Amino acid sequence: MNLNERATGGLLALACGDALANHVEFSPRGSYRITGMDNRNGPLPTGQWSDDTGLALCLGESLVAKGGFNAKDQMMRYEAFYERGEGWPGKYRLAPGNTLAQALKQFKYTDEPFCGSTHPLAAGNGGLMRLLPAVLAAYPDEQKACYWSRESTRTTHGAPECLEASECLALILCSLLNGQDKATALKAAENTEWTSAKIRALANGDYLNKPDALIKAKGYVVDTLEAALWCFSTSDTLEEAILQAANLGDDCDTVAAITGQLAGCHYGKPAIPQDWQNKLVEKDRIEQLALTLVDLSNNSETSKG
Repeated sequence: MNLNERATGGLLALACGDALANHVEFSPRGSYRITGMDNRNGPLPTGQWSDDTGLALCLGESLVAKGGFNAKDQMMRYEAFYERGEGWPGKYRLAPGNTLAQALKQFKYTDEPFCGSTHPLAAGNGGLMRLLPAVLAAYPDEQKACYWSRESTRTTHGAPECLEASECLALILCSLLNGQDKATALKAAENTEWTSAKIRALANGDYLNKPDALIKAKGYVVDTLEAALWCFSTSDTLEEAILQAANLGDDCDTVAAITGQLAGCHYGKPAIPQDWQNKLVEKDRIEQLALTLVDLSNNSETSKG
């Protein structure tokens, strides 16, 4: 499998996970059962992704337009996405979460792009759900991937655990893009020095022996990352991993989007069910962005030589 298949797989599977589960977000676990892309009860049509995917596309398109990371351009695109609907594929739009909304409000009045709250209680998962484009644009430069992942998160989510969670996920994604097997990739962050004991536990794989009853699909960044890593590590296929995440309840669409990043980069685009791909809204836009981000990183590497 080549890098293009892994990159397109990661970004498309992010969107698929979001589209599969956004209509049951915050529902109690066990109150529903998702088996495919057809069962919908929410306001968005079948195959429609939410702001989890939308913000990832904003980040990716900013990286392409600016030839690299630009915090102010990133925030301007988020603002346009929510306030004017730029980038939404349909008329119905969702509102940002509390932490993100506060960051955008601060940006509007200060023009300072790094507006993410640094308070420990503001450690939400908004940086993780959109992370993959920062990794694709920097790959194979692992150090740059970690830096861009932290900085792209810090714009809206500045709590220390948010930054470390994004770096931890970036290291694992880099390993998967490099073609490492699942067990090896899941250990990619274990030798990094983490200030958060909870992030250190995730990097060391403490979740591997947890039963599903202890896995929480909550908005807290540590719970979210643990749930995604657990779904990826305890499944054998991309479809199984994402459906497992989508059925966790609570903030399941974000967990499914992050699980999609992991599973997509591991199994590649061919592993995404064709029915999901056929129904995914703006599939071509998402796939082309992934390829352009890979070209951006390749051109960067070539210019170094």
